Amino acid sequence: MKKVILVVTIAVIAIHSKAQKNAAVQSQEKLPPIYSKTMKNSIAFFDENAYLPDRKAYYSEVDNEGKVVSKKIYTVALGRIIYGLSYSSKYESTNLQKAKDAAAFQINNLIGKEDAVGDYSISFIEGDKLDTSKTLDIWQQAYGLCGLTELYRNSPNKKLLTQIHRLHDAFVERYKDKKNGGFFGLYKIDSGQVSGSKTLQSLMYPITAYLGNLWLADKENRHKYEPIINENLAILYKHAWANELGWVNLKYDDYWNVCKHESAEKICFTVTPGHNFQFASLLLRTKDWDFISEADKLKYKKMGLEILSSTLQKPIFSGNNISEGFFSEVNPTTNQILDFRKTWWQHCEAMIALSLCNGKYATELEALENYFFSHFPDFKNKGDFFFLDKDNQPITTELKGAKGKSAYHTIELIRFLMENKSTQNKTGNGK
Repeated sequence: MKKVILVVTIAVIAIHSKAQKNAAVQSQEKLPPIYSKTMKNSIAFFDENAYLPDRKAYYSEVDNEGKVVSKKIYTVALGRIIYGLSYSSKYESTNLQKAKDAAAFQINNLIGKEDAVGDYSISFIEGDKLDTSKTLDIWQQAYGLCGLTELYRNSPNKKLLTQIHRLHDAFVERYKDKKNGGFFGLYKIDSGQVSGSKTLQSLMYPITAYLGNLWLADKENRHKYEPIINENLAILYKHAWANELGWVNLKYDDYWNVCKHESAEKICFTVTPGHNFQFASLLLRTKDWDFISEADKLKYKKMGLEILSSTLQKPIFSGNNISEGFFSEVNPTTNQILDFRKTWWQHCEAMIALSLCNGKYATELEALENYFFSHFPDFKNKGDFFFLDKDNQPITTELKGAKGKSAYHTIELIRFLMENKSTQNKTGNGK
């Protein structure tokens, strides 16, 4: 009898201990109120205004008040909603089924199979009419994998992974430059890779859109992703940062030679602070990738921090005050502001980068968090404003839902802030 009582007691203690542990994990993962409010607000805008119950998908083009302005469903916008629904399902379980339904729609309606290379993402569907463009840009193809990958990370499924692999394998076959490394930015179904289409984005977006996340989720197949990430990072490290100007290089020839600016008046490309911050965050994320050598991690970290230091000293901030946000577009040779609007996604990228610095930029991160959560979410009509003007007023003529805009950047930001919260100096609103 004593033995039975002892076994029961041990079992009760074990159950109680497990319950305490689970409660601690749930408590640890609880979203700060402003994050929770903003995430729900971003998703609710599309749930309430753009959802199609019969197709279990979302229209993409939606105006400031929530009016659907076209019947197009874009791959990038849908994939980004899937990402948001998938991640947020940790806190709102009903969002997982919505993500699965939207992913099923994407797979069944927005995947092309008409050439010998393999599966690819179709830009959009309107009613039952598919986009017929034969030119596939790497931005849409990379983000066609974004939501599916995040769904797999949160809800592993072999059938879904098989589809991800089909898209990924064909993606690499289409865009990879087997001679000079990296990826081309354009591919034509009828004629192949497009000369002259290499950009910063064609190196960076495959990693930031899905490869880094897929490496994290698909542990058994990391060998498929690691060589690509390593190669693209090596090219980025060598060619993507113009140290003398303090800006990223955006355009290249087929040999990764940078497109030169002829003069301050004849520049090859303009730049955005957002791409500086995004490149810095990619470099800083490598600290968690065990397939990268310690020597490379150190040099990537050094460059990432140099990029942040340089960018934060640029004359891009309203009144030279980071707490008022930063402007959108710059002449890289003169630092002249070309667009005084303030862009939602660029501020997300800035905060992600700052959150990866182990508290080094805690003050700057706090200032940008306060600014972002006070200005970009629209808690009246829901969703997030794409642009603010130079005086921080929302530009309401810009669509809140578009070809490439849904809930992704805001929710990705919240994810990174949560993952790096142990090194953050939380704001009053964020506590």
